[in-house]
Amino acid sequence: MKKGIEIWQDNALTVARYEMTETEKNLLYMVVAQVKPDDSESKAYQVSVKEMARITGSERLMADAYKQAARKLMTRIFETTLSDGDSLIAAFIASARFKKGTDIIEIELSRHVRPLYVDLNKKYTKVQLAAAISLNSSYAKRIYELLCMYKNMPDKTFRRGIVDLKTMLWIIDPKTGKDSYPDWTNFQRRVLDVAAREINGHTDLTFNYKPINGDRPGRGRKPVVEVEFEVFYQAKPDPAPLSNLLERLVKQFRLRPDQADTVLAMHSPETINRQLYDIQTKANDGKVKNLGSYTAKVFGLATTVKEK
Repeated sequence: MKKGIEIWQDNALTVARYEMTETEKNLLYMVVAQVKPDDSESKAYQVSVKEMARITGSERLMADAYKQAARKLMTRIFETTLSDGDSLIAAFIASARFKKGTDIIEIELSRHVRPLYVDLNKKYTKVQLAAAISLNSSYAKRIYELLCMYKNMPDKTFRRGIVDLKTMLWIIDPKTGKDSYPDWTNFQRRVLDVAAREINGHTDLTFNYKPINGDRPGRGRKPVVEVEFEVFYQAKPDPAPLSNLLERLVKQFRLRPDQADTVLAMHSPETINRQLYDIQTKANDGKVKNLGSYTAKVFGLATTVKEK
């Protein structure tokens, strides 16, 4: 079975401390999925708001919501410890440009975060793009990334200190020390249980967790000091039925049914979806005159599309 689109990131970024909403995180995912090691440091990556809304299933969100997310993303910083022991505090993106008359947002990654997606050492995390985007909670997205660090390891059981975990998720503000969920029951219900419902059965991972209590004198309740996670990994096929992809190729991208059949026979759903995203982005930017002909050319079809 062919793998879906993956995002690769340094473990230093996986465990970094930062705050981000679901929409901001999805926007960043869409950018990072396009990054290639040989890209120039100043390359700007295009994200189509309409295509992003379709992929994330958030068509009800207005374009202004994504523009606001891009603006907010400009202010987000992360804190982490690099492999050489240095501490790094940096921004995720350097700029966001809104293309006039289109739904395109051009985003440039910061020069400090970009190496954490391309200059990978031996400790890195692979995240399934479709699975990560499908998660609705920003906490679930971060916990999914954390679990992905361990999915290919022989020992898939690990522990995280409760303070460290909450700080990573920005539940504890590292500046003020304020804890949004100081009570374990609230943290369990509002964060861990939500993540479990979204991740288990809907991604390539499932997980269990249990609290680890520390020592405390007396008979009172012993505080939770760590959370133990157990990860189970089972790669899953693309859940989108081929019939839906066939309909998109014909109705949205103007291929003939026989051409669409050829595309489905020659390429995996992951490859098709990625190519369609690039095609739609160029079309929205006015760079494609004949959508059907251009789509046929991209997929290496010999004949052109008949005009309707």
